[in-house]
Amino acid sequence: MGNGRRSNQRKTVLIDRDFQLRFILRLGGALCFYLLLFLVISVVAPVVFTFLGDPPEWALMETAFRVEVLLRLMLAPLVCTFLCLFAHGVMETFRIAGPNYRYKVVMRDMARLRVPRGVATRKGDLLQDTTDEFDRGLVAIHDQIASAREEMRLAVEKTHAALGSTRGEAVEEAYAALGSLERKLAAFELVGRAPVCEPIASGASASEPVEPMAVGAA
Repeated sequence: MGNGRRSNQRKTVLIDRDFQLRFILRLGGALCFYLLLFLVISVVAPVVFTFLGDPPEWALMETAFRVEVLLRLMLAPLVCTFLCLFAHGVMETFRIAGPNYRYKVVMRDMARLRVPRGVATRKGDLLQDTTDEFDRGLVAIHDQIASAREEMRLAVEKTHAALGSTRGEAVEEAYAALGSLERKLAAFELVGRAPVCEPIASGASASEPVEPMAVGAA
């Protein structure tokens, strides 16, 4: 079972498709621009300056020789270098897209009042400082809600013990207010630590986030 999960995870090419595609396109565009700029400065500009006016034959031959040497000896290594930079940039997107994807999953859960006790990203991912701060914030919120639930339970018990069988409009309003607060706190679903990014299960929609595993309320 575990081997199958790891195998599926390796097949996940784009963790956050929209984010990574935008990053890859911008990176590719920037590298192409600088490659063209280098060719313009190194090839086009010398040729243009050489042909301005009435250049001597030796100047034409020297310029042609320099351009030929440049294209033969430097262009291929330069293109390979740019391709390596592009491939490295693409690989780096995975280290950013992973945490970004996990943050969005957690925020979608919190919008549904599901509060994980912390968040984890994969080893080697970037934005680790942000993840640590996010993790501490989630733990604090999770534990505060759990503590508020326990205090609410004790408050209800003490109220019932103090008022006993006393009835009246004010007492009923107090009970109603306590009940409303209790229901609002109960609406939060406290779950365990949000796991690292995992591949979307087969048959699931690509737009649906991977849910953290729920555990009992703290």
